[in-house]
Amino acid sequence: MTGTTNPPGGPADATLVSAARRGDLNAWEQLVRRYQESVYRVAYLIVRDSELAEAATQSTFVRAFRALPAYDEELGILPWFIRITTGESRQQRRESSRPTRSSRPVERIVGPRYPATAVPGMAQSAGLTHLELRAMTEAFDRLGEEDRLVIAARYLLGMSRADAASALSIASGLIDEHLTGALGRLRNRIASA
Repeated sequence: MTGTTNPPGGPADATLVSAARRGDLNAWEQLVRRYQESVYRVAYLIVRDSELAEAATQSTFVRAFRALPAYDEELGILPWFIRITTGESRQQRRESSRPTRSSRPVERIVGPRYPATAVPGMAQSAGLTHLELRAMTEAFDRLGEEDRLVIAARYLLGMSRADAASALSIASGLIDEHLTGALGRLRNRIASA
């Protein structure tokens, strides 16, 4: 099974999913806590608004809970959540009259534990000046949604190639091509800034 996590001192995803499918709400809550931050970050990349991202995150977990009996264990729980998040976020964006750009793009999804440089995965924060970091953040923000999502899946969420491909509904043999293209466009935007 792809997408299985075995955190130190915690049960594996597969164990929690099995328990949640049997009606164990505590197991479901553990899964939600484990992936809530990742789901929010993906939602924010799509809706570009913190309130809409919160709403999309909540609706993702409600929809996932209702669909739990149909969950395909071969997919892995994080890729499954990301697929649902993508759909819910796009729905939130369509239903909202708010603009889809933010004055604080990447910083909103990067918490204190995650330096902004982890989003594009381009360089370590120690090697960047403040101006270089800002240029990279702004360049990332100007990328198209698909480019932001493929970069975030691999570098922000740390998903394997297979899980990223599955979560984003990209043929597994094409994920590297998508990622290479997205990183190239990011580098070009940084260079032209």
